[in-house]
Amino acid sequence: MTGSRIARPTLDSPIPVTSLSIADLTRSGGTVIGDVLNDLPSLRSSYSQANSTQYIGTSGLNLLDLRGLGVTRSLVLVNGRRHVTSSEGDFLVDTNTIPTDLIERVDIVTGGSSAVYGSDAMAGVVNFVLKRDFDGLSLDGKAGISSYGDRGTYRLSGTFGRNFADGRGNVALSLEYNRANLLTYTDRPALTGAFSGRRQFQLVDNPSLDNDIPDRSFLTGVHSFGYDNGGNFIAYNGGSPLSCGTGAAGACRANGFPRVFGFNPDGSLYEYAYGNDFRPAGSGNNQNGNGATLNDRGTLNPSLKRFVANFLAHYDVSDAFRPFIEAKFVRVKSFNQGSPTFGQGGEQGTVASEDEDGNPIRVAATPDTYLGSGVPIFFDNAYLQPGAAATIRSLLPAGAEFFRLNRNNNDLGTRDEYDRRDTYRIVVGAEGTFNDDWRYDFSVNYGKFKSRSLFFNNRIESRFQNAADAVFNAAGNIVCRINQVTVTDPACAPLNLFGDGAPSQAALDYINTTSHRRGSASQFDINANLVGDSSQWFELPGGPVAFAIGAEYRREKAFYAYDDTVKSGDTFLNAIPDFNPPSFAVKEAYGELDVPLLKDMPFARELSVNGAVRVADYKGATGTVWAYNGGAIYAPVSDIKFRVNYSRSVRAPTLSDLYSSPSQNFDLLDDPCDVNFIDKGKSTRAANCAAAGVPAGFVNSVARAGSTEFLSGGNPNLTAEKSRSWTYGFILQPRMIPDLSITVDYYDIKISKVISAVDAQTILDACYDGANLNNQFCQLIYPRQANGLFARPALLQSTVNFAALVAKGIDMDVAYNHRFDPDNRIAVRVVGTWVRTRTDYPYLDNPSQPERVKGELGDPIWNVNASIDYTHRNLTLGYQIRYIGRQSITDWEAQHDTYGVPALDPNYADTVYYPRVFYHSIRASLDVDKRFTLYGGVDNLTNRKPPYGLFGNGSNGDGDAIYDNIGRFMYMGVSVKL
Repeated sequence: MTGSRIARPTLDSPIPVTSLSIADLTRSGGTVIGDVLNDLPSLRSSYSQANSTQYIGTSGLNLLDLRGLGVTRSLVLVNGRRHVTSSEGDFLVDTNTIPTDLIERVDIVTGGSSAVYGSDAMAGVVNFVLKRDFDGLSLDGKAGISSYGDRGTYRLSGTFGRNFADGRGNVALSLEYNRANLLTYTDRPALTGAFSGRRQFQLVDNPSLDNDIPDRSFLTGVHSFGYDNGGNFIAYNGGSPLSCGTGAAGACRANGFPRVFGFNPDGSLYEYAYGNDFRPAGSGNNQNGNGATLNDRGTLNPSLKRFVANFLAHYDVSDAFRPFIEAKFVRVKSFNQGSPTFGQGGEQGTVASEDEDGNPIRVAATPDTYLGSGVPIFFDNAYLQPGAAATIRSLLPAGAEFFRLNRNNNDLGTRDEYDRRDTYRIVVGAEGTFNDDWRYDFSVNYGKFKSRSLFFNNRIESRFQNAADAVFNAAGNIVCRINQVTVTDPACAPLNLFGDGAPSQAALDYINTTSHRRGSASQFDINANLVGDSSQWFELPGGPVAFAIGAEYRREKAFYAYDDTVKSGDTFLNAIPDFNPPSFAVKEAYGELDVPLLKDMPFARELSVNGAVRVADYKGATGTVWAYNGGAIYAPVSDIKFRVNYSRSVRAPTLSDLYSSPSQNFDLLDDPCDVNFIDKGKSTRAANCAAAGVPAGFVNSVARAGSTEFLSGGNPNLTAEKSRSWTYGFILQPRMIPDLSITVDYYDIKISKVISAVDAQTILDACYDGANLNNQFCQLIYPRQANGLFARPALLQSTVNFAALVAKGIDMDVAYNHRFDPDNRIAVRVVGTWVRTRTDYPYLDNPSQPERVKGELGDPIWNVNASIDYTHRNLTLGYQIRYIGRQSITDWEAQHDTYGVPALDPNYADTVYYPRVFYHSIRASLDVDKRFTLYGGVDNLTNRKPPYGLFGNGSNGDGDAIYDNIGRFMYMGVSVKL
């Protein structure tokens, strides 16, 4: 039984366990089990296929996140054993590596189980229980397509097994192939506004006015002033594209904001149609005007190809010695279309500086130009038409030598990603029974993971700057400026950025590269368990005392590296150094008892208590930690059981937590010593800024203009996270309705010493708001430049044990399976979750300050799945409904009074919630005969779309992946058993 090494039925477990059969998991048209599991009420859709493209290198991953407490805090097992990771440096199991055909059931345990299974089981355990014996041949094929004619999916699988030696031995081979086609933003323009403009909550009233008018409204047709697929010029002076500053006459519109000019495909200049201009409200957008939609490139669901091969064998030498082997190979390929490179804003006007001979240094090469800033274009650029140059020059201060070109670079190529992941795993061991009913198992488990990623159209920054600075040479040819007099780079091809589609192929070949990443991870695990009871010696009134003891040794290794160009920091992908940490190792031992005190007595059909303890010795700073749990079951009558369990669990820091190499990062940061912010902090801020050498009245123009560079890395001094969890509940099996079972359980989980990254802005503020500069945060900030500007990089963002997470709620599971007669039966299942509390405590300077998660996007208060199947002879008809409760459109605290604090932004928008959603699905299967079964169905029958402009792919934070973004989906399949 999952949740305990001591075998007992799920409905007799002291720990809440939700079990799903393979029939439950394959009743939809999906091709991967992970997406089906992510739709369960107790799991958050943090890493479904749809939102797996949020981060570099994660495309195609399916990871499980119980209670929304984080994928690192949900332990995924296969047959009760650990499985090699699918993410180097972390201990995360991609469910795509689990063979669908071999799954017998999936057990989901609520609450901590570290005492039984070890580290990471903070929120609970998901255990995939696989079938063991196959005799014959089973084949399955399925294909599906959306009602839009896209997102085609295909699945072929087959398992062949044979018993031998009079059934004492068995061998089986299982093969499986899945494919799902790419779904992009342009495949769903009505959802994404790819061509017509975005659909979003748009800032329409300036929040600084502090009136009672809602600041945002849901609008369609939204475009961005600051980006244009063909490039644009905004007539601002200084660092902000929203400010006219003290620019030339005529640079501003009547509303006080800069005029905007775009470039046609032929390079000519035109003034924007401004539409409904939202800049007075503080936004850089417009409605139904010109500018990029920013949604004409991107992925709703990545493509996926999956090949799984499994070999199983066992031979029963005797009851006491049954050796076995499990071996697998899994290859998963994923591809997604990314967004293009871009550039917006930055200082424009005069040349930034001169060299030692008095010659101007082009601003493109100065450290004040940050990644993502607009492209500096000098007025002698060979591709800039004279008329356009004259217009732009007239709108900048006298003496200006360059302007910033803002651009969404679709025509430079999208930053697409291809990932290939190979997983090898072999488990060799033996099991057996002795002493009548004692049993043991011993296994050696080795897994190897290899990955290779390709990043297409990764821009090489130095080459891009050289190519964009195009001029005429003495012969009248257009060349890169670096080749104007002396050819210093013969490969440099000048780049025309004026107009969508203007860049030449030669220029694209020069500025772009296909970057690559390779990685690997391995797991070596030795596990031994002994389970028995005291029946040979004594019994209590409730029966013999059952026990389990065991030991485990585990070692994990990881590595990844990007190519030299990425590591140098000369690409749009940022600088990412090699990750090659020391190995992770742990030695563990555990013991578990189940003590039956009473049985079959009046008012005590059953009374038992149980407990477990585990000690683990981790290599490194974590050291020795203890985990334990205890529980009880009481059944006054046979119809009902009450259960309670307490668990103390741990999660050791991963290799990534401890040793991730400092890598380049960017964010919009406010400098606490800037004149705009120096009086916004504590009373010590001004004195600390002065002590740091920052002059009075300082203006950090670079931080104001764009993103600030910093480094993000691990912390080798981290200790283990700790959690305590309570579960209380009952199991109802009324004798008057013998086919009905109801379980209701309350869970209460609190995790402390949570490993969490300190926000870069928090580091800055905490440093200068300290009593003095001698504090741990200032040690993370690199010394400033002589002019007061941040160093590049500005600081090191790291992780510490400081945060806390709390989750409380009620789970229910109702099952009714009834056979009316030999030809008719019905099966009903309702699984739901009500969230009482889901709160984070993420503030380092105020650890007791809560941040409510309950009711926010991705974390509804109510979430329910229900299904009903009716079978008449060889025909089964099924219906499934999924309910998702309403969710706040922004942080809960903004529009609601929370924890005694009035709403922080009650006028945030004219809408408060994303609406309640129902998804309906139907399915039918026909057993043609004992060998052939035909089946088919329709998912999302009503073609329900994500509400209010959400994409269902993590683009609005991973919470919006709770919604389906494929739409109505139809599928058909056939199963054959021979």
